[in-house]
Amino acid sequence: MSFPKQVLSTFSALALVAGVASAGGSAMTLELAQPDYAPFEDVLLTVQGQPGQFGFLLFDSDPTPTTLLPGLTVDIGFSASYFATPVLLPVSGAFDFNYSYDCVRSGVLASVGGMIHVQAVSLDPVDASLCTSNSVVFDATDSYGYCKPCDDCQGGLIAMTLRYSGTAPGFVEATKAGDLSEVYFAGNLQPFDTLSFVGVGADLLLASDVDLLVDGVVVETVHTSCSQPIGPGEEFGAFRVLEATSKDGGNVCTYVPSGCEIGKPRKLEFVYTGLDCSASDNSQDATKATCSGDPALAASVHILATGEKGTMFDGVVSLGGAFWLDPTLYGGTKFSSNVDVLISDTAGNLLQTLKFHASCSEPLFVGDVFGSMELVTFVH
Repeated sequence: MSFPKQVLSTFSALALVAGVASAGGSAMTLELAQPDYAPFEDVLLTVQGQPGQFGFLLFDSDPTPTTLLPGLTVDIGFSASYFATPVLLPVSGAFDFNYSYDCVRSGVLASVGGMIHVQAVSLDPVDASLCTSNSVVFDATDSYGYCKPCDDCQGGLIAMTLRYSGTAPGFVEATKAGDLSEVYFAGNLQPFDTLSFVGVGADLLLASDVDLLVDGVVVETVHTSCSQPIGPGEEFGAFRVLEATSKDGGNVCTYVPSGCEIGKPRKLEFVYTGLDCSASDNSQDATKATCSGDPALAASVHILATGEKGTMFDGVVSLGGAFWLDPTLYGGTKFSSNVDVLISDTAGNLLQTLKFHASCSEPLFVGDVFGSMELVTFVH
């Protein structure tokens, strides 16, 4: 890949100002503050030099030296993964540059080796010479579980990979909570090092609660039974989950907050399934979410959803059909805390009675099932 014309012309202009390209002068320096990388984490580069110093950061997977201009050679080459970004140092003379890759980008980089080489080319504000900085390297391939095929956490965790982001080196241990005799990991780690561990016994299951210790002190306890979010990106103090494997679900997907975790609903879309109360599948307290009766897969039913603030739906729905609970359609402004649902046949005979909580004092998520109603859309 040839060097982009717009960047080359910028360097040419800098060279004209400088009079001659030179490896002397005051070069910027680079420090890779985070030496390893996984998708959805920022690569942190600290660029240092003189206040007002201008230049470009060059990123590429090809380390072959390339002559940009006569007398100006950089340690990196230019390939399909090449890009450049301008940098102007502030009055402090130091600038932190963050860059992240998504899964598609990581896949491309993996095909070309995945190691990204970074170097700065800058103009010395004092003697106007062009300078090159030191070069640094980081790994931008998909080394962990972010971009792999995945599923929900099922059956408890059997393996984890974490990044330790403490501010100082430490002796890190992962043990069964309250039981130092069951140790999954023990070792000295530097900031940004990773630790991987698996469970013990025939099923390899980790304990439901795992203590993380630094220098002999429990700093975090991680719940691994799958009843709480545990996928890549979850953070527990100075530890960040990079990959988790569950017994029955394999690689665990990145957890994405939804439903009441984001905010109270403005309207909810349900699908009528015609199922009995045994189909209910939700996390609400049994006294808050109740069900009785069986529509017995009735092909068409009348559904009436009400609450202390008024009606939210009143209409006929076919088997497999979708319908919205929307307080504003009936003159209301927001959901009632308790939603009461009556499902009847077209002759008015009551088939099923439902109740659930919609104020978010009880959990409510897409996928929750209440008898013959399955929540498919949550509008905040």
